[in-house]
Amino acid sequence: MENNIYFSSISKSFDGKIVLDNLSHGFKLNQVHVILGKSGMGKSVLLKMLMGLMKPDSGEILINNINLDDIKIKENIKISYVFQFSALLNSLTVIDNVTLYLDENNIDTKEDRLKKAYKLLNDLGVEQSAEKIPSDLSGGMRKRVAIARSLMIEPEILLYDEPTAELDQINTKIIADIIIELKKNSPITQLVVTHDISFALAIADTISILDEGVINLSDSPEIIKKTNHPLLHPIA
Repeated sequence: MENNIYFSSISKSFDGKIVLDNLSHGFKLNQVHVILGKSGMGKSVLLKMLMGLMKPDSGEILINNINLDDIKIKENIKISYVFQFSALLNSLTVIDNVTLYLDENNIDTKEDRLKKAYKLLNDLGVEQSAEKIPSDLSGGMRKRVAIARSLMIEPEILLYDEPTAELDQINTKIIADIIIELKKNSPITQLVVTHDISFALAIADTISILDEGVINLSDSPEIIKKTNHPLLHPIA
C-alpha cells in the first residue's frame, strides 16, 4: 500500500439512517483531494472522523497503514480543520483568533507566535484586519482568517469543510488560489469536501464522488469531467 490516508470499511448511521456504508477508499499524501457530493451524503462526516471529532460505527482509519488512534498518540501527527462557517470567536480579535491554540498551549514565545501569525495573515491578504473582530469582516476574509488559524500548527493534513459556502465567485477564486499555492509550497495533504463542481475541478489532484454511502468513482479532474455520473450533468 502506498503512503496514504485510508478509510477501511467505514460505516456510520444516524437515527437508523445509513450515511456511510462499508466505505473503503484511500487518498495519497501531499496532494489535494476533493470529495464531491450532494448535501447530507456524509462528506463532512468523513472529515470529522479523520479529525477525531466523530467515530465510525465500524471500520478504521489508517495513515501509512497505522491506525489513526495510534498515530495521534505515538506519532503526534498534526491534522487541522477549516470549518464551513469559519468558527471564529467574535470575543477575540483576528490576531488573537489565529494565535489562540498556540497561546493556550504556551507553544513558542508570544513574540514568535505573533510573528508567525502576522506572516500568515499577510500571505493570505488579511494582515490589515489583524486588530478587527471577525464579525466586522466579509465572509471571504473570515474564511482566510480561519485558514491562517489552521496553518498555525503547521499541519501535515489540512481538512476543509465546504470552504466556498456562501462565497461569491471572486472569493471562491481566492480560496482556490490559496489551496493551489499551499500545494506548490508545502508538503501538506489537503482534503476538501464540497458540492461546488467548478471549484473542485480547479483545485483537485483527484476528485472522489461520494454517493449512497460509498465512493465508487475517483480519478483526476480531467477523467471525472468526462464521466456520465448524474452529479456531473451540469458540466457534461
